[in-house]
Amino acid sequence: MKKILSLSLLLAAGIAFTACVNEEDDLFEKSAAERLNEASDLYSSRLMAQPNGWAMQLYPTNDNEAPYGSGYLVLCRFNKDHSVVVSMKNRFTDNAYRTDTSLWEVIADNGPVLSFNSHNDCIHAFTDPEDILWTGNSDDPNDETGVGVGGDYEFIIVDAPEDASYMMLKGKKRGTYNLFTPVEEGVEYETYLTNVENFMTAMFPSSNPTFDVLHTPAGDFKMTGIDDGIPNIFPYDGDEIIDESFSAFLITMRGNDYYLRMRNAFKCKGNDEEEYQEQEFKYDAAQDLFIGTTDDRFIIDGDNPNRFFVQATLEEGRMWRWNAKGNMSDACLQIMNDISDTFKARKLTYDRCMLYYLPAKDRMCLRVTYKRQTSNINIDYLFNYTIGEDNSITLAYEGPNDNAAEIMLGQISAIQSLIDALNGKIDIQAAQTRFNLNTLRITTHESNFWFDVTR
Repeated sequence: MKKILSLSLLLAAGIAFTACVNEEDDLFEKSAAERLNEASDLYSSRLMAQPNGWAMQLYPTNDNEAPYGSGYLVLCRFNKDHSVVVSMKNRFTDNAYRTDTSLWEVIADNGPVLSFNSHNDCIHAFTDPEDILWTGNSDDPNDETGVGVGGDYEFIIVDAPEDASYMMLKGKKRGTYNLFTPVEEGVEYETYLTNVENFMTAMFPSSNPTFDVLHTPAGDFKMTGIDDGIPNIFPYDGDEIIDESFSAFLITMRGNDYYLRMRNAFKCKGNDEEEYQEQEFKYDAAQDLFIGTTDDRFIIDGDNPNRFFVQATLEEGRMWRWNAKGNMSDACLQIMNDISDTFKARKLTYDRCMLYYLPAKDRMCLRVTYKRQTSNINIDYLFNYTIGEDNSITLAYEGPNDNAAEIMLGQISAIQSLIDALNGKIDIQAAQTRFNLNTLRITTHESNFWFDVTR
């Protein structure tokens, strides 16, 4: 009986083994090389599926220092003859538009790999082992000979959906993730790059003296140094050095919309220890905000204009200038024209007006400057000031700063009209965007009286 049972078990095992062998044959009816070649053909077709190519968000390394860790916007169009047109405009092209054509191929490695397999002046600028002449200084030349930026020219294709809506590639050596998004048909590459550059300059100018704010479900964070594309992000009330956390990003376009995408998702923990994260933000022009595309509780906002005006004026001693040719309401323009005309009638030339802080008297000042022959003459009018809890400012006129200012006040009534307009609560707003507070709009207690000032 035992022998019969053993024989039955042996026969059953043999049948099962035969079934497994047949199943394995079905799974691998093609060789590994054949399967890799088919994958290469598939991903090649998806690279070519976008007729106007792709915007590649290229990060040479995961470094946090420019230029090695900076992001670079590189536009690529992959053609059926295996030529690729690559275009960019950045420091590696002396900030001029450059385009070059070379060869490409999806090769079969451990997986499909996009290889730029002949030299391309654009893509290989990040891989050539040459010294970068504009880094370092005479005391510290920062010689990169033998390394260059340290980027890749071969990229593992990590994700490439069938609809060719995006592709995710990973640098073969450096391991950075580089997102491809389509460039719309009919869009010229140079126009695309110029539009992105202009947007970046308008929103995050290099001369921007303030910070931006990242609102998250776990609290608020400051973003400093955003103009170079690698901002420092740290808790709003934290320390810029102790709590530093750098996050490179790039701006791209899809249609008429602008997107800010970080190299790595920004992660934070709330008091409940729950982790939140967001990587990409879409700019909402109506609200002047960047809003998270997967979690709209993540919002990037500019600084508070009232807070910034108080800090910049009282603490940093900035002077805010405007003149008759600046943006202002009709009511303000009328007064400025009256001031200019009255000076002209007296054989003098009106120059400008400005608001600034006079530390010696702890007063805000309205300064009117005019020219007598080749000399500039300043006359100041003093205002006491109070700062509300919301950083709103109320001005209270106290009088001329000296006899010269008092005499001129008696002779030019339009100056008194300007003083009267400023005497009271003033509201400070961004002239264009809260992300760029180099120009502010001041509205007085008379709502129809406003003017733009520039620091």
